[in-house]
Order: sequence, then C-alpha cells, then structure tokens
Amino acid sequence: MYERVIVPTDGSMIAQKGVLEGLKIAKALDVPAYSIYVLDMSDYAQFDQSEVRQGVKNNMKKVAEKALRWVRKRAHDIGVDITTDIVLGEPYERIVMEADENDVIYMSSHGASGLKEILLGSTTERVLKNAECTVVVVKEE
Repeated sequence: MYERVIVPTDGSMIAQKGVLEGLKIAKALDVPAYSIYVLDMSDYAQFDQSEVRQGVKNNMKKVAEKALRWVRKRAHDIGVDITTDIVLGEPYERIVMEADENDVIYMSSHGASGLKEILLGSTTERVLKNAECTVVVVKEE
C-alpha cells in the first residue's frame, strides 16, 4: 500500500501528535518512517551570509536536532525504522518535494507558529494542495 510514512515536525507539541500517529501507522503497516525538519530562513534573508544569519541558522539547527532526537526515540520505542533529515527551504515545498506518490504524509493540523499560519495560510493546507500522495491531517484535541 504505502512504502513510507513521512512525519514532518517543527518540534511543537502539536506536531508531535502528528508524528506519533504517523509512527503508529508505520508500525502497523511495517514500513519505514522518514521525519523532516525544515529550516525556513526566509525571515532572515536581509542578513545575507552575515554572522547574525549564521548564528540564527545554528540556533535553529539545535532546535531541529532536539526535535528529531525526540522523533527517533519514539520510533525506536515502538520498533519503527526511521530516517531523519534537516533541510533548508519553504516548509511545505520541501515536505512535498520529499514525498513520493507511494508515501503517506502524517502531519498535525497546524504547527508552532499559530496566528502567523492562520493569517498567511498554513503549511498543512499547502501540503494538502500540492502533495501527490496521501496526506493525513491529525487534529489537535
């Protein structure tokens, strides 16, 4: 049915719920999971390659690494093979780019940015509109 379950994360508690549901499905289907954390540096473009931009990027990578450690631990706990990656770009574009038509994406209804996403359109909505594979949206309780 599916070859892989993709579980994007931004490290938020809301995103963790989507990750956990995706890992459960990966276990049930006996397929590997892939978790991606996208570093969106677009808000810092005006800094070019300055020390400020590099400092922000390094801090964001630390947050990403912590989030992906959490995902790997949960996958290990339930016996799911997982690969993780930190990439640069627009979150919805990178998530869609990573997914093949035989994958399924499990993600939360919204992420850490809350009001910003409501005003600008959510990553989840953009993934739903652009992905060529099945997308399952896990709602917050």
